[in-house]
Amino acid sequence: MTVKNAAANVLAAVNVMHHAKSACAKLNPLSAPLTLLELQQRADMIDKVIRARSKLLQLRNRAAMLEDALARFKARREAKAA
Repeated sequence: MTVKNAAANVLAAVNVMHHAKSACAKLNPLSAPLTLLELQQRADMIDKVIRARSKLLQLRNRAAMLEDALARFKARREAKAA
């Protein structure tokens, strides 16, 4: 890493820290009640996470079924060849 790259990396890191500091300063305290919009956004996010987990489980199950089917196919092919 050259000195020029190191200096650019440090400046980029400092800019990120300043941005994070200002973003964190704008956060509502945890004790503050959520607005109706925030509650709706939270509910939507929870729904999306639940749906994504369900789809991922279906995908995993389908992959396992396909692996089993492939193993059966290979076994039948080997049995025919023998």
